[in-house]
Amino acid sequence: MSAWSARRQITFFFILILLFMAAAAGVLFWYWPRPDCQDGRQNQDESGVDCGGGCSAVCPFEARSVQMIWSRILPLGAGVYDAAVLVENPNANLALTDLAYSLRVVDDDNLFITRISGSLSLAPGEQWLIFKTNINVGRRQPARVLVDFSSPSVWRRSAEKSNLSVSDRQFTPGPVPLLKAKLTNQSLMSYRDFEVAVVLSDDEHNGFAASQTAVSELAPGETKEISFSWPRPFSITAPAFIDFYPHVAIGNLVN
Repeated sequence: MSAWSARRQITFFFILILLFMAAAAGVLFWYWPRPDCQDGRQNQDESGVDCGGGCSAVCPFEARSVQMIWSRILPLGAGVYDAAVLVENPNANLALTDLAYSLRVVDDDNLFITRISGSLSLAPGEQWLIFKTNINVGRRQPARVLVDFSSPSVWRRSAEKSNLSVSDRQFTPGPVPLLKAKLTNQSLMSYRDFEVAVVLSDDEHNGFAASQTAVSELAPGETKEISFSWPRPFSITAPAFIDFYPHVAIGNLVN
């Protein structure tokens, strides 16, 4: 075989290899999965694996934990108490969904008395009063209520916030204390099946009573009267502060 023929064969061989590599690259490019938010890899502009950036999933390090602002155990009489815990979502653009919690009622020695479980959702920046009423502890003497969050926090990016205002509050001490107020929907959306909690506090803003009421629906611009009552009079004639906490669960905002 001449040198020229050998060079032709080598050139032809390399051309075949290049064509094969180009075809393989084309097939690989065509069938290789496109980067997305469920491919198990950190790509695109993600801050973590399949979270952050353009993905709807929120990376754990992007969210600040729910904060407990205060908790109270409030006597109703004859071994029956209310538990009130004010919590806050400190994230301005993240909503919390279905966070399981449990309230532990303990005595002065931190000995366990009873436990109440539930779950909550919080809009961005929302404060909400976890309120449980008519807790029967028998002859035990509860001193405080503690909150434990028993499931991982599930966050999603959101700008949803309810726009409810409370006005014309009227408190009547009487044998059966009664509080009435007007609740107005200042948004362009209807709210369904939501709750409003209230806390009555003394001059130092220490809560001494709490309650909660449910509202079935409130149309845009609509005003309804809401009321709260307690079974027996308070030692304080009238509260120095009255704080309302409306709470519309995520998904209960209707266009």
